[in-house]
Amino acid sequence: MDVIKHGSLLAHTSLARSENPLQKFAEINVMPPSGSLSRRNVWKHPFRLSTTTAKLSSSTDAPRKGKKPARREINKEPLRTEISPKPWRDSKEHDAQIVLLEKLAAEKALTETTPNGKHGGQRVWEELQKLTDRDTGTPRWLRYTSATKQEENAPLFLCLPNIISSGLSLSRHQEKLARLFEIRRLHVPVNDLSTNEDLIGLIEGTIREESSRRKGRPIYLLGEGYGALLALSVAARNPDVDLVLVLVDPATWCDERNILPPVVDVLDAAPGPVSSALPFLFSMSVGDPVTIAKAIVDPSLPQLEKLQQIMLALRDVLQVMATASVVWSRDVAPRKVNQLQMAARSAISEMENVKAQVLVLYSGKAQNENESKRLRERIPSAVGRGFRDRYGSLLLEDGIELASLIKASNMYRRGKSRNIVTDYVPPTEEEKEEFRKAHLDLFKQVFSPVYFHVKDDGSVKRGLPKLTKERPILLVCNHTFVGFDLGIIIGSFMESQNVMIRALAHPLVTTDQPGEVMAASSLPDLTRLLGAVPVSGSSLYKLLAAKETVFLLPGGMREAVKRKGESYKLIWPAKPEFVRTAIRHGAVIIPMAAVGGDEFIKILWDQQEILSLPIIGEQLHRLGNQMPRARQTNGGDDEGHMLGTVGIPTPPPRMYFTYQKPIYTHELSNYLNDNEVVEGLYQQVKSEIEAGMSYLLKKREEDPYQDFVPRMLYEKTWGKQAPTFKP
Repeated sequence: MDVIKHGSLLAHTSLARSENPLQKFAEINVMPPSGSLSRRNVWKHPFRLSTTTAKLSSSTDAPRKGKKPARREINKEPLRTEISPKPWRDSKEHDAQIVLLEKLAAEKALTETTPNGKHGGQRVWEELQKLTDRDTGTPRWLRYTSATKQEENAPLFLCLPNIISSGLSLSRHQEKLARLFEIRRLHVPVNDLSTNEDLIGLIEGTIREESSRRKGRPIYLLGEGYGALLALSVAARNPDVDLVLVLVDPATWCDERNILPPVVDVLDAAPGPVSSALPFLFSMSVGDPVTIAKAIVDPSLPQLEKLQQIMLALRDVLQVMATASVVWSRDVAPRKVNQLQMAARSAISEMENVKAQVLVLYSGKAQNENESKRLRERIPSAVGRGFRDRYGSLLLEDGIELASLIKASNMYRRGKSRNIVTDYVPPTEEEKEEFRKAHLDLFKQVFSPVYFHVKDDGSVKRGLPKLTKERPILLVCNHTFVGFDLGIIIGSFMESQNVMIRALAHPLVTTDQPGEVMAASSLPDLTRLLGAVPVSGSSLYKLLAAKETVFLLPGGMREAVKRKGESYKLIWPAKPEFVRTAIRHGAVIIPMAAVGGDEFIKILWDQQEILSLPIIGEQLHRLGNQMPRARQTNGGDDEGHMLGTVGIPTPPPRMYFTYQKPIYTHELSNYLNDNEVVEGLYQQVKSEIEAGMSYLLKKREEDPYQDFVPRMLYEKTWGKQAPTFKP
């Protein structure tokens, strides 16, 4: 097979170009002499894993010359005699049970990673080929190590097997996950006879041992399909262990009486070496062949060449699956199907006892819509991400980044609770690029933002102010309608100065609501990846104490959902607490003004008018009161939510931003408890923002490209941003 990587062909020894795939496989893996293979008598190639070194070693027991190889019995004894599910008493003995994979060298990591950070197809192909290995022995943990720098005190990340155990789904994500976690994968040989209870006992023993060794740190369980069922059962039986579950297309729908198509029973009645249920198991646990073939081929290739390579890859993927089907014994499929059904029934019956954090990832498969609803009903605290346009194996799909999803859902933590400072991991270059493609580039095209800043001498210059790290910085701005410009402000400093702004935003943007299933690559997820956190006094305190650059909209939701006649009006709370916090930490306050966002919507009926209606208003009141709020206001319970305004969109206005002169608060540390000084500084910040808005509203009348149509025509014609007024 031709594996495409960086636009070039990589040769490898496999089933590629072989007229007889079984013969080619025999040459590599020392199959028995011709005629000795039958559906009930398969010669087993022992594959021994060293538990004392970091390398995989294998040995081959060749049959004696002239004699037919004897049938080898696998795992006749119960699993509990092989690996005790009880906690390990000796840490050295515990470590000896973990098989180390070969450490990736920096050169190999470089050649197996595409420029955009996604793993190349070689790793996916290598994991697929392992399905044809004659792997024997008991279930065991495999540890993944990488040359990539890992976060300090990285939590343990246990990957549980699907009904057919393989590292295929994890292969695309392990390098990025290794930056955040210590990764181990439970490998279960396909012919192993361990029951669900055996595997659950093994996992329980591991998490209890590791929990006692890693005090105060969570343990993550990743489960796809059948693995998700095991994770649910383990979490339900161990509510006292701090667990975080990441479930991918959980197979809870398999509790039905018959999960196989009726034709399978008919075909299995006929003699033959292969069970007709194997294609079903392959599709569910390994992935459909088309998705695997796409994962092998480099997505950056030209479209025609990529399609050609996908077809070649698809052929070889099908050959590998056909070979694996013959290698496995015929009774594997019915036994696995029964095991799957039993695990689904057990997980559903225990689901209400799950106390762990749960993140569920759903593809667009038909059964997932009902399962998503059932899981949210049984585990109300679970949150999810839906990928309705993806129908294959979700973790093999291009554009699905597991590490990013965990961070974006606020599930990544290294302690008992998430710390917005120490648990924040800056976005990778790939995550920044995703934000650009998904939102920032579009915002820039539509609104064509321009920036100004006031220098120390009072002159106004084009461009952003230079932010330094000497002191914490607090950017304070007016809140335009619904805050469409938040992404523009964050993205501007990210692109020009590589500074990540920690925005204090409404809980609707920064916090998943219980039972919520959000769409993929949503703006809330991307703003969280860039550092946005729920707005609160404690959040501001922690961020400024860590000398972060913080963005604050004091007006909150009340100022965001404006009423008629309130354009560019500051509606701030009476207490100047953010100023007091800034003085406490010696922060630099930079007042800034934003103009353009309040014209994005023409208000027909504002919130006050709608909420005063007899029937509709009462319904909106109830819905609004159920929504999370950043703070309560003194103006009534209708002022803290976003429901009620009716308007029509206008042609996108141009966005203007000006940054006023910095206000240094470190000299006011002795006046922290002086209410008069604090109130005076509060009013100074407000007046600076109001002055900035007045300046922009006046000067934009001089902008020949203020309106959307001439601005868009200019930028499409000349391929650059339209000019604006001179400051």
